[in-house]
Amino acid sequence: MELNGIEIAVERKNIKNLHLAVYPPDARVHVSSPEYLDDNDIRSFIISKWEWIEEKRREVLEQARQTERNYETGETYYHFGQRYRLRIEEKPRCSHTITKQGDWLIMTVQPGTTTEHRAEVLREWQRRELKSLLSEMVAEWTNKMEEPDVTWEVKLMRSQWGSCINKKRHLLFNLELARVPRSCIEYVVAHELTHLKVKNHNKMFEAILTHYLPQWRLRRKELNEFIALPISEDAAGGKSKEK
Repeated sequence: MELNGIEIAVERKNIKNLHLAVYPPDARVHVSSPEYLDDNDIRSFIISKWEWIEEKRREVLEQARQTERNYETGETYYHFGQRYRLRIEEKPRCSHTITKQGDWLIMTVQPGTTTEHRAEVLREWQRRELKSLLSEMVAEWTNKMEEPDVTWEVKLMRSQWGSCINKKRHLLFNLELARVPRSCIEYVVAHELTHLKVKNHNKMFEAILTHYLPQWRLRRKELNEFIALPISEDAAGGKSKEK
């Protein structure tokens, strides 16, 4: 649906109320609608919220302009939901490392290290940290949900926090989860494991997830609204995949 030159994604679900959201990084507008409402009903709802939509889109686009990184001292980064400032320390013939000191991330690199290489240093450190956390979290939740023989990996994903390949019992987790709070990561783990029991996001899926993680909706809301949110999704991942 398009309104005032803005493309609006409309998703019809088995829900009772309309839900409106604007997602970073490109200020995408998304409406979740009960299945019984027609386009005119949805359009009227959007018009009634237009002032709010414009304000939120301005905020999101402004935030996006501020998120470009040069990996220099003083820049802000998030790690497991905590805000840190980056400090670059250059040392000849050193190993490239990152350590935490208070609210600082100390990146030690050799003189002349490029921006791209510094980005890779940070990315690989985030990968190791996230894999370490997920090793414990996935083990705990596979035991809790009685889903043995599950494999998983971390990869950089553009449009999902996580994904489940049912036939292979294999889970994918987005590297960007290293930025969000642990409670949000736990929600994504539980969400993807639930897909091993129920493929689609239906009432049975929600009932099972509620049984194991009663506060999952609050966790999802926290994830969606987190200031460092890097992608445009209103759920932990998409539908599970059959491969």
